[in-house]
Amino acid sequence: MPKIDITELTQNEVLNLSGHDRGLAARARFNLAHLDEDGEPVEISFPEGFRQVSSSFFQGMFADSVRSLGSVQGFFAHYRFDAPAHIRSKLADYAEQVLGRRDY
Repeated sequence: MPKIDITELTQNEVLNLSGHDRGLAARARFNLAHLDEDGEPVEISFPEGFRQVSSSFFQGMFADSVRSLGSVQGFFAHYRFDAPAHIRSKLADYAEQVLGRRDY
């Protein structure tokens, strides 16, 4: 199973990821377009004590993946997040937003 360690982006110096452009750069760095097409699940791990991923960063890094995988369930079956619960719940919200499903 391919693995992405978010520490490669944070260098253990930051506990938040934000910015659409940074998300796009992360998408390119980890070659997510290729991983989207690969049938093998991908593990994404976050460092201990990580605090937040902004919606803009998520959109940059994962919006195309959510769309290409066709559903939120398909996205989370393919990309498996090893992250604190508060991060995983936000990512689920952001994935729903990509597909235009929002509960206010």
